[in-house]
Amino acid sequence: MNNQTVQLQENTIDLSELFQTLKRRKKMILLITLLVTLFAAVYAWTAKPVYEVKAMIEIGKLEAGTKDEKSLDNVADIKQKLEYIYGVKSKKKRHYPKVKSIGLNKQAKGVFTVTAEGHSNEEAIALVEKIIQKIEKEYQEKIDTYVNSKKELIALTREDIETAKQNLEKIEKTLDNYSQKIMNITAEDAALAGIYTIQISQNQKTIQSLQARISTLKANVYDKELSITPLRIKQTHIVGEVEVLDKPVKPKKVLIVIVAFITGLMLSIFLVFFLEFLKGVREEE
Repeated sequence: MNNQTVQLQENTIDLSELFQTLKRRKKMILLITLLVTLFAAVYAWTAKPVYEVKAMIEIGKLEAGTKDEKSLDNVADIKQKLEYIYGVKSKKKRHYPKVKSIGLNKQAKGVFTVTAEGHSNEEAIALVEKIIQKIEKEYQEKIDTYVNSKKELIALTREDIETAKQNLEKIEKTLDNYSQKIMNITAEDAALAGIYTIQISQNQKTIQSLQARISTLKANVYDKELSITPLRIKQTHIVGEVEVLDKPVKPKKVLIVIVAFITGLMLSIFLVFFLEFLKGVREEE
């Protein structure tokens, strides 16, 4: 019981001495804390502000809105390329404007989000637009190849239509010829009239087949022409509007001042105890 009382008294004395030491050195503590806080405040209010913008970007598509719809490229591959080009995961110091992060949208295919930072919103938005232009330029050759192939198919289909029309005209003339012959046939040539009738029936079937083929070919031309319009070819674009913040994200002035104040206070207290320790060592010597 006595030992516990002595230990308690020693602890109380030690705490009392600590508080006395802090009280004696309060001016030093206050001065160091104020200096650190002041330097932090000066930095926070003089540092260039950093603004952040976010944009949802959709990769261009071919045959958009149809069952054959396909993206120009895999969005995950594009993400990796852009992260490498703009050093998103690089440990090297990067200058503003810069790409902060690139994220994939799990709910929408072919869509990713770019977060960019700059000393102004305009600067960050310009970087996002530059990324879109880069993707468009990279895949423009693929789009041109697709469009040219469709145009070649359209030209060939139109040639088929003209050929079918010419055949149709020939058969129609032949059909008119048979009709005239039937009208001029006498009753004695009934057998010949039957032959002409059979020929007319066959030609009529051929005409119907050619007309159906021409209609099908015209429909194919229409579909191919539609497939190379802006309705079916979507360029890489921003979905909606760029998300812009009115206030800068960096520096966080209040947080910097608070952290600096706490850091300065802890540093000054440590320095006081360190000086007291050195003083005690000298006295012992």
